[in-house]
Amino acid sequence: MSEIKLEIIESPTKRAAVGRPLLFVHGAYAGAWCWQANFLPYFAGLGYHGFALSLRGHGLSDGRAQLAATSISDYACDVDVAVRRIEASTGLSPILIGHSMGGFVLQQYARDHRVAGLALLATVPPEGLIGSMLHLVWRHPQLMWELNLLQQGGMPPHMDKLRELLFSPALPDSLLLQYAARFQHESDRALIDMSLLQFDQRPPLGQPPALVLGCEDDKLMPSHLSHSAARALGVRAQMLGGVGHLLMLDAGWQIAADALALWLASLP
Repeated sequence: MSEIKLEIIESPTKRAAVGRPLLFVHGAYAGAWCWQANFLPYFAGLGYHGFALSLRGHGLSDGRAQLAATSISDYACDVDVAVRRIEASTGLSPILIGHSMGGFVLQQYARDHRVAGLALLATVPPEGLIGSMLHLVWRHPQLMWELNLLQQGGMPPHMDKLRELLFSPALPDSLLLQYAARFQHESDRALIDMSLLQFDQRPPLGQPPALVLGCEDDKLMPSHLSHSAARALGVRAQMLGGVGHLLMLDAGWQIAADALALWLASLP
């Protein structure tokens, strides 16, 4: 782990800090950059000291050459490195916030590490990707095909299908093209890890405060998967309208940010 250089984007607040620091973990095909446009400045404005991690092989982190063989457990090790660095620099354990695959990684991490809080956004549930794949094959087979093209070629699929798969209709074309240009290949091993039967579905150690946010119109992670993830954490999922799967980048991103901020403000 010490040999892997990890990109951790820091977003300090200019106000008096409130609460614990926040660590944001991205999903598949993305990097720490996905939190920079909206979420990091939003929460810095509220007084939170934010950090966004690029998992190995993503963003500016090392590990591109070994990405295809990188496992979900490797990603969980990256989270551990980031948590320890944040604890060393701030003196506090961060609240962990994960999107999609990042939420699945955090669920694995929290089974073996005590965490201060866990927020999962449009997350892969503890049973893995099987429900998502069946949903796409049955309800949206063309989108399943386009998603496979994204993984195989490292290039975005047709723009109209990319919007339907990941965003709401309200996202401007200019932003859609900007984000599409930054998507990257995902680890084949990590995708396989999430697609296999999940034998370890233990809840997080110590039952930390938890939040699950889902999207009503999410084509990748439909609402029943968000409810499944919430049940595993002993909470109720909160479903959001007006945003697609990539809720932190969508036109209505503040709907999700406001919901997360309200939960953070409720923590002791």
